[in-house]
Amino acid sequence: MGKSSEIRLTRPNISQPEIEAVTQVLLSGMLVSGPVVERFEKMLADYLGLPYAVCVSSGTAALHLSLLSADIKPGDEVLVPALSFPATANTVEIIGAVPIFIDCQPDGVNLDAEKLENKISPRSKAIMPVHAFGIPAEMDRILSVAKKYNLVVIEDAACALGSKYNNVYCGTIGELAAFSFHPRKLLTTGEGGAVISSDQSTINLVKSLRNHGYDGDDFRYPGFNYRMTDFQAGMGLMQLEKFSSMLEERKKMAADYKSMLQDIEWLKVIEAGPEAQPNIQTFIVKLDKYVDRKSLMKYLGMHGIETTIGSYCLPLMRYYRLRYGYRPEEFPHAFDNYNRLLSLPLYKGMSTQEMEKVVRALKSFTVKIEKVNG
Repeated sequence: MGKSSEIRLTRPNISQPEIEAVTQVLLSGMLVSGPVVERFEKMLADYLGLPYAVCVSSGTAALHLSLLSADIKPGDEVLVPALSFPATANTVEIIGAVPIFIDCQPDGVNLDAEKLENKISPRSKAIMPVHAFGIPAEMDRILSVAKKYNLVVIEDAACALGSKYNNVYCGTIGELAAFSFHPRKLLTTGEGGAVISSDQSTINLVKSLRNHGYDGDDFRYPGFNYRMTDFQAGMGLMQLEKFSSMLEERKKMAADYKSMLQDIEWLKVIEAGPEAQPNIQTFIVKLDKYVDRKSLMKYLGMHGIETTIGSYCLPLMRYYRLRYGYRPEEFPHAFDNYNRLLSLPLYKGMSTQEMEKVVRALKSFTVKIEKVNG
């Protein structure tokens, strides 16, 4: 589609310290299950203010192990947002449990906590809220419902490292949480993830399951190879050292971006409520209904600007639609967001000139819209 992108959707923030850290691990000969992973786990736990973190091979692996360590069994129900990346529901499905989809807030992108109680049944065992795009979910309401019905809260914090809800870090609010370190995340180890909890028995189980079920002198469980490598962890250490300054820089860039976009009437920047301090993992906008998103993305691509859709209405993806018979009218807000959200480029080092180029292209597309609707 069009020419190659001059302005990428994202660019991993990799510099010389990461390269040197990876090189040191490679030269050490200790590539897996070594001391660098342990150092990264401790540094990550310290950053979040919790005693434990377990690093794994991906955010999806972190979700999978979180569900297993919470004792979610086949036939159990887990309440999940209808708008999310497929890993949220897929990890529930692959252990034999049932994802129960909850529509979005009418004016937001996260799970609508007011709809939770109507979906709870005797088989409900957990709520898995997602902090979509790094925007914190309504955790106070979610925790209230969970307490009332004795449900475990597993935070899908894949996008939310550094985000806060009422000044508390996302991922530290529920019983446990899963983070991702994919290249589109603010902190990346290439692939990678982590399970966070303050409960030592949960952490011990996660550590065993990530390593084939090994538990010191025996294989006690049917586990997995979900280990993080030490060179990934070395990269993560260097990323985490500069994470706070990178986060502040990103928030300032996002504020500048928003100011530049404010007079484009056919899109709005998705924002968090006053109780939330998002990390701006994705710079997400919502288009007016009359805007053809596919045409806009093609137009921006022709101008060398990479974009992508915001997220997915999971119950309407082929697998879940055919398996459970869901219809769009059951999830009107998630379906609307699926069709209208757009992710714009934002990354460390993105210049003001590059932002201005994106905004100019968007404004020039306004002329095309006016001609069509005029």
